[in-house]
Amino acid sequence: MKPSWKHFYPQIKTAVLNLDSLDSLLQQTVEKVIALYQAECLLWSGLEFGIADTLRVFTTPQTANRYAASLGFAYPPPPLPPTGDLNSSTIQQFRPRSLPPWLLDQQNSPQLLQLETGDLIIPITNRGSFFEPDSAGFAIANSLQFILQVVRSETNSEVTADLSLDPPVLGMTSLSTLPVPKIQGWTVAEIESLEIISSHLGLAYSALYWRQRLEQSRQQSALVGRISRLLNSTLNPDEIVSRIVAELGTGLYCDRSILVDLRHDPANILAVWDNPDYELTAFEQRQIRQSYWQNAIEMFMQGGASYLHMSLNEAKADPLQVWLQDMGVQSILVVPLFIQEEFFGGVALLSYGHDRSYLIDELQTVRQVADQAAIALTNAQHYQRLWRKQEALRIQNNSLQMAILRDELTQLMNRRSLERELEQLSMGAIWTIHPSFCIIVCDIDYFKHVNDAHGHLAGDEVLQEIAKRLQGQLRRGTPAYRYGGEEFVIILTDTPLHQAIEVAERLRWAVRSTPFVTKAGNLEITASFGVAQQNLTCDHSAWDVLQRSDKALYEAKRNGRDQVYALEASIQG
Repeated sequence: MKPSWKHFYPQIKTAVLNLDSLDSLLQQTVEKVIALYQAECLLWSGLEFGIADTLRVFTTPQTANRYAASLGFAYPPPPLPPTGDLNSSTIQQFRPRSLPPWLLDQQNSPQLLQLETGDLIIPITNRGSFFEPDSAGFAIANSLQFILQVVRSETNSEVTADLSLDPPVLGMTSLSTLPVPKIQGWTVAEIESLEIISSHLGLAYSALYWRQRLEQSRQQSALVGRISRLLNSTLNPDEIVSRIVAELGTGLYCDRSILVDLRHDPANILAVWDNPDYELTAFEQRQIRQSYWQNAIEMFMQGGASYLHMSLNEAKADPLQVWLQDMGVQSILVVPLFIQEEFFGGVALLSYGHDRSYLIDELQTVRQVADQAAIALTNAQHYQRLWRKQEALRIQNNSLQMAILRDELTQLMNRRSLERELEQLSMGAIWTIHPSFCIIVCDIDYFKHVNDAHGHLAGDEVLQEIAKRLQGQLRRGTPAYRYGGEEFVIILTDTPLHQAIEVAERLRWAVRSTPFVTKAGNLEITASFGVAQQNLTCDHSAWDVLQRSDKALYEAKRNGRDQVYALEASIQG
């Protein structure tokens, strides 16, 4: 078949109209060149960025094997197919570890040339042609976009395209000052058609690139809009943060997206989204060593960067690379997250299949999403108080709900209500961002003796009176819970440990200061108190804080009762 650019044009037109991927366009180009010219073909892409890491070579695995030794492809080509048919293998992309000298020359001065090996090198600039004369008549080079490298296995040395004798190839200048090579094994017509194909490819790539950029911009605007609506929804902060991370991962086409709190050691992963198209190993632990992120944390806190991109190919060793390697991650993009100007952590996009790079507008989108995630986490600080108020109003307006959540004897909130409160406090976003809280556990001393000596009716009177005294010492809106039997629980939000101890001492004094008046007579009653404060380092949920409060209560009982005992997190061991 006589080579002609007309065979290529319908295919490239279809690719642009169908909004094919850029990689698909380049793969189709290589396939068409191989078929039209019965030659091996390598298409070098990513040259316009001027960064070695962005270089990719599109070719068949067969051809990649032949050039593997000289280029050191990072992705080892598969074994050669049994057949020698050039069209038998699918076009794939490879990343070279080393660059040939001629490529460096082409980046400085693009020109048509033939290597000693017979490989024909055809540069493709951002306008398609090799050179364009400027207004003064001199040839100027456009920005290099691609390089088409073609070679025939059996070069016919008798066929020579002498470009100094024949009419100039379309798009090339005929100025005598330019070098005019003699090309072995190719006719002028073939070179002319290759140059036209190259021009079409450059223009089609640009058209497709900008159309896709426009579509991506629309999608990213829609993404930011959806997240803005989430902030105004009735979802709780935990659900909102999870949805934000999912929207970000979906909108930016990454393999996994996470939101991580980097303020403490270990660092806590608050939300994870995994691409459903990939089978990724699940995070068994939502906590990771903060030391992995230390360099990134220092850089963000010092204002040294607005984002961090890191891959396994980075020459400089970094602890974060250890984590990447352990997780099987090829690259990570981290954008810092600040809450009320205080460093909190980051939003991270993880790529497992390959080293993913991001465009400027994509980085801006991630930063916008990080800002909105910060708003959601800020709202989480106030969510618990709002939830309590709504819960109280709901109970007041619903007699059945009141019966379900209140203890019938003491009229305090019951164990079921306490469990609902602990579940709310344990939600990922609230647990991490909500100000530290304390839990006080109270137990009546020798209550069994009261029942045994004076009867259960007197015991019920004691329970009712102690409930009044406890609730009467608490600020409005802070409920006391009957945990079970003679045990009571108080949750103090936004309260440090030393203040919680003061509250517990006030409660203890309120119990012992005045005798309890019962039908069996006046009874001297005391109580013991255990106090613990939330600690993000050792506590994983509000249930852990309650458990430490229980242990503190046990210590108060063991040390003689009628006292307050506070259990620090470090004491737990």
